[in-house]
Amino acid sequence: MSYEQLESWLLMNPEFASVAIFIVAFFESFIILGIFWPSIILLLLAVAVNEADIQLLTICLAAGMGSFLGDFLSFYLGSFFGPKLKQKKFLQKRQLQIQKGEEFFDRYGWGGIVIGRLTPAIRPFVPFIAGLAKMPSKTFIISSIGACLIWSLVLAILIIGIDNILIMFN
Repeated sequence: MSYEQLESWLLMNPEFASVAIFIVAFFESFIILGIFWPSIILLLLAVAVNEADIQLLTICLAAGMGSFLGDFLSFYLGSFFGPKLKQKKFLQKRQLQIQKGEEFFDRYGWGGIVIGRLTPAIRPFVPFIAGLAKMPSKTFIISSIGACLIWSLVLAILIIGIDNILIMFN
């Protein structure tokens, strides 16, 4: 299904908009899918469903919860599979990058999670690396919730801004 087909279907079936936003936000944040899933899809879909009179709060809550679930699962995949993956040839060649990632989380802790959530290119990798670096679960969960709240607020501001630009040209 293409983006255009998804958007058309959601505009005809707005009752599924919050579920779709949740799923797209999850895909964008989860380590396995986020590598291939660009962030712009969520923004465009959020703007489209906002134009279909879906409440901004609903859109941002669904996006925030989907993102948190993606981050949470990525963190635990990093915690569980990280030590085993470090032994694989692919990651053994990248020990320096892994060490730098671990040092980054040792130095910045929760701030690294917030920075990672707000940086689209590295968003799906940050929770996985935090798990790999053995960041404490409590620290990760609290910082991820805060980062997802900030990110949801930024999403709302972007939606409002794009909506105002579209109104100017209509």
